[in-house]
Amino acid sequence: MSLFLWNHPVTAERYRLFTERHDRYRVAAAALAEAAAIAPGHKVLDVAAGVGCTALACLQRLGEDDTVAAAEAADAMRQEGERRTRGRPVNWYAAPPQGQTYDRVICGAALWALGQAGEVIGQMSHHVASEGALAVSLPAAYLGEADAPGGGPDPHLTSLPEALKALDLGKPPATAQPLLSETGLRQAFADHGFVMSRSSICLRLTQDAYCDWLALPPVNDTLLGQVPPEERPVLVYRCAEDLDMSSWRWESWALCIGTRLRVRTHK
Repeated sequence: MSLFLWNHPVTAERYRLFTERHDRYRVAAAALAEAAAIAPGHKVLDVAAGVGCTALACLQRLGEDDTVAAAEAADAMRQEGERRTRGRPVNWYAAPPQGQTYDRVICGAALWALGQAGEVIGQMSHHVASEGALAVSLPAAYLGEADAPGGGPDPHLTSLPEALKALDLGKPPATAQPLLSETGLRQAFADHGFVMSRSSICLRLTQDAYCDWLALPPVNDTLLGQVPPEERPVLVYRCAEDLDMSSWRWESWALCIGTRLRVRTHK
């Protein structure tokens, strides 16, 4: 996905507002930190750190003398993250520090936006210590797994994207990424020396939260890509005016932890 959209001021501001209004990313980040068994004394790298949700979740499980290295390539997002974590032991970088390895390398809710999964996992694997682990999270829908319906008149939350699509203002992604699957993800981990375990959490995604999420320019690019990013939120909220905000659906998140394959020695 284009770094331009993640580096746009509208994206950084909307992302911050989303994380303040809704707990979707906070809950998912806390669950990933727990699944990764982050503990005091661990050296942690947060890849595609956004505005700091995952870094802050990791800090909750670390010791008072520990720090998190947060790598975020988009300047606007990184600056928002630096403001949000000011006074906390989070060190921000535009890219993972070269030559450094970590007990836990964690990537929350971003794998799908970074490129081909196998390549991204390969890049992150270089920063995992010999006894460390690589942890990623993503909505299970990105693995081709349908979420269960929730409640209200729009229990699948399809009304808003359908209304936006009807505007005919979208554009195809610049580079189409191969569809993910759990099998493919396991293979990508294995190709880089990890065995993957998976757990899941299930959240309620409300129509209100979905509306705010669809207002993010990187998210709505295929629906509103012909429109300047700063004008897209207005269109999203205009299309949402007649929606019943009592609607919601279930959303499953996959928490995938890769641990190093152990090499057997023969005596």
